[in-house]
Amino acid sequence: MFVDGGWGGHMRFNLDRFAAVTLGLAMMATSAACGNASDASEYGAYPSHQVNGDYDQQLSRARGVLAESLRLGERIVYATDIDPELTTGRGGGVSADFHGLNSTVISAPEANATNSADVLGAFGAMAANKPYSSNDDQQTKFLGVSIIAFTDEQKAAAAAGDMARADFEANTDNAPVAVEAYPAALSHWRPGVPTLGSIMAWKSLVIRVYAQLPDPDLGRLVDVVTKTYQRQLDLLSTFTPTAASELAKLPLDPDHMLPRLVKTGDYTPDDHDFAVYGPHAYSALLGSPATDFAANAERGVSAIAVSYNKHLFRLRDEAGAEAYAGYLAGMHSDADYAPIRNGTGNSAVTCYQATKQLTQTLDARRFRCLVVRGEYVAMVYSNADTDARELAAAQYSVMGGAA
Repeated sequence: MFVDGGWGGHMRFNLDRFAAVTLGLAMMATSAACGNASDASEYGAYPSHQVNGDYDQQLSRARGVLAESLRLGERIVYATDIDPELTTGRGGGVSADFHGLNSTVISAPEANATNSADVLGAFGAMAANKPYSSNDDQQTKFLGVSIIAFTDEQKAAAAAGDMARADFEANTDNAPVAVEAYPAALSHWRPGVPTLGSIMAWKSLVIRVYAQLPDPDLGRLVDVVTKTYQRQLDLLSTFTPTAASELAKLPLDPDHMLPRLVKTGDYTPDDHDFAVYGPHAYSALLGSPATDFAANAERGVSAIAVSYNKHLFRLRDEAGAEAYAGYLAGMHSDADYAPIRNGTGNSAVTCYQATKQLTQTLDARRFRCLVVRGEYVAMVYSNADTDARELAAAQYSVMGGAA
């Protein structure tokens, strides 16, 4: 069995919770923002124009690892492709940086077994047939998949062996398991425990699968792992990994979406605070990955920029953006939101207040505003009413490229 259930701490890309994590930093940064006196009453301390950055202009291995990880995320398998009952997203996300792998979505022994210089990117996703529960989690169906990119096929094969060995040796009860359809897969379980972990090198990538069933049926576990490999390889069949020599040149934001969001923090590439997601990777981290992806695809979402307490969705056209804003306004969340007067006099801005009592962790999402301009929809958050309105007003101006 993989250590600690096979997965460490992870990122759950709940729209509201994601913004709450970063809001404190964003509000602190506004004191240095470059608004002007005439805008102060409407925009507060927020800049009302686009602030460009050089985050994609210099060679950067750190940025390249993040960008490659997000490219891998566009190919990650959804658990519902394997078992239609695995509808509940359990998080995941980018699991590598310029230091190498981390244990956010793989076990610590596996992460520590790799050479950091050989890792070019990694992305994982997890799902189950029910939300977390301390009472019956052992009776849960669960599937976690991670894709890791290495510099070449030899390094990938060596890493797969090292990772599998490290995890196998972490528990003396582990026993090897054969996955006949994929003889290169290195798999093990703990007899009597209903989980199976498997690692396989494929070209310059390593695929890691961790499956759990309510009962310790090894045959069924092997079937789940086999089906997962088959589907994941199908999704990777047309993927072209970035060469190690090109990694530092890989852009994070080729379409310059991030400056269309109000600058409230440093322009430092980061999967939580400053990144551009494709719709597949983004949806993989939501509460219902397959359903959320289908909803986004149907409505024409092609990219999502994340900058601290703000998200920017790109649609096909203005009509699509207006329709998508309506969809977001009606989307259920842990807090639920009721419309409030936005105070800007701008019909393209709608603001909302949470109607449910929030825990201390989630207080920063008390207010949110939706801003529509052109083919874009922005969602901005704050824990203060006035601040939310000022941020929304500034966001509308920035989206128009106002000086």
